Amino acid sequence: MIETISFLAGLGFSFLVYFHSIRPLDSPRPRKFMYFALSLIGITGMLFLSGVLIAHFLRKLGILQAN
Repeated sequence: MIETISFLAGLGFSFLVYFHSIRPLDSPRPRKFMYFALSLIGITGMLFLSGVLIAHFLRKLGILQAN
């Protein structure tokens, strides 16, 4: 559950970055797509992996139950 929430938060933040930072740029479309792809992978991956790490430690401490 924590992993899913962190993944969706990463996707949402990536699209927020796209609409507020990448889309208004005066760059050609391929460059904008490259920026979007890299930020999507980076931001979403980072938040997802941090969610996995948090869930792992919460399960190890016994706060969350393992499925």
